Amino acid sequence: MILNILLVEDEPLIREAFTLRLSERGYEVQTARSGEEGIGILRTSPPDIVVLDMVMPGMSGLDLLKEMRAMSLEIPVIVLTARGTVKDAVEAMRLGAFDFVTKSIDMDDLILSLSNAARFLSLSREARFWTRRESGRYALSRMVAESPAGQDLRQQVAGLVENDRVTVLLHGETGTGKEYIAKVLHYNGPSGERPFIEVDCPAIPAELFETELFGHEKGSFTGATGRRVGLVELAEGGTVMLDEIGDLPLPLQAKLLRVIEERTIRRVGGGAPFPVNVRFMAATHRDLRQQVREGRFREDLFYRLNVVTLTIPPLRERRDDIVPLAELFLHQSSQTFRKKILGLSNNAKRLLEDYPFPGNIRELSNLVERAVLYCKGTILEPGHFSSELRRIEEPSHGSSEAASGATARGDLLHMSYRIGHDTLTQFEHHLITEVLRQVSGNKSQAAAALGISRWALDRRLKGRREESGEKEDRGPEEIKSYGAR
Repeated sequence: MILNILLVEDEPLIREAFTLRLSERGYEVQTARSGEEGIGILRTSPPDIVVLDMVMPGMSGLDLLKEMRAMSLEIPVIVLTARGTVKDAVEAMRLGAFDFVTKSIDMDDLILSLSNAARFLSLSREARFWTRRESGRYALSRMVAESPAGQDLRQQVAGLVENDRVTVLLHGETGTGKEYIAKVLHYNGPSGERPFIEVDCPAIPAELFETELFGHEKGSFTGATGRRVGLVELAEGGTVMLDEIGDLPLPLQAKLLRVIEERTIRRVGGGAPFPVNVRFMAATHRDLRQQVREGRFREDLFYRLNVVTLTIPPLRERRDDIVPLAELFLHQSSQTFRKKILGLSNNAKRLLEDYPFPGNIRELSNLVERAVLYCKGTILEPGHFSSELRRIEEPSHGSSEAASGATARGDLLHMSYRIGHDTLTQFEHHLITEVLRQVSGNKSQAAAALGISRWALDRRLKGRREESGEKEDRGPEEIKSYGAR
């Protein structure tokens, strides 16, 4: 992608030299001889990046920066000066300048700064692309809430979406959907078009935490060959979600507290801090009050985060939401695997409703995804789910699967097994044939009764056909042999 640069410089020789060098580097360059002329170009054809001289007659570089902020132009600005002071640099950064470099003939610092600004632009555009794509998925109207607990949660979320400045603490067991609720809050609020950045606190090494969140300057440590923009800065105008905040070490909690309180950050190796406009959310499965009492979590950080707390109920307390959620995941997985699966059978619904789901919504999603992967028909049956899930169901209902399983296991005691004559493979064949006969050839019910998956049953039937030399498409003869349909 070719980037368009606006160079605002009052000295003709410098303007021409910089234009030539930047054009050789592949940039498209527009020029302005004054701040006033630069404002006119910004209003008619905004560039990707602005390179701005600090000291000019009339409108100075700082004045132009202030005007850009008043126009709400979110364009990376690199400030140039040969005579500027540290005070000028601090003021430029406070006004939102991306970088501050000194004029030089070789332009190395400017080229590096432009490269960093281009990377920042790429990341920002990517974040906005995904933001627009995700906003429909997390619409408040699509939030599944059939159960009383789910409806209460949706009411709380609906009351918070319009206030995009309040800090929210999301508490709940692992897999209950804390990240999902955070995204619903973000995408349905006034800042829904801005980035949503998730920070997995336990996954970031302590020594890299500051540079990941706040960024770093060139030369701030070994290997820092250029400036890096941190995640908080990348989320400008949007939301930073701190996942599993309860696992963050105490020293890092202190650094995070300062940022949340002051809404300013300082890059590692940088000078003065500069403001950021972000909303903070945090999520945890731990009891933070207990951790405060045990001295493992800062009390001041807890109260800073605990402005509003949303407790996400576990799935076992949202029984009426299980089937609607399963149907939602079925639809998503069917699209992913390019399958035409229409829904869940009644027996499959009962199976899911009776399961305790210790892994909550995440476990339900994984179970449905795996079932869709193995399903070869248009309806999900109990046999498509894992054997662990099916064993929970058998004593709970007098369903046809459970009855078939009980009958099949009872018949095991009475089946003729001739010691020294029948092999284990032959016995397995007799058992499968008998169970298929009892369930009128329904493979899903047979698999459930045998305690194996539908896929495992098909594999055994296929192996039996291969051993006997039968072809797979034998039609009526196969049904005679196995009673399968």
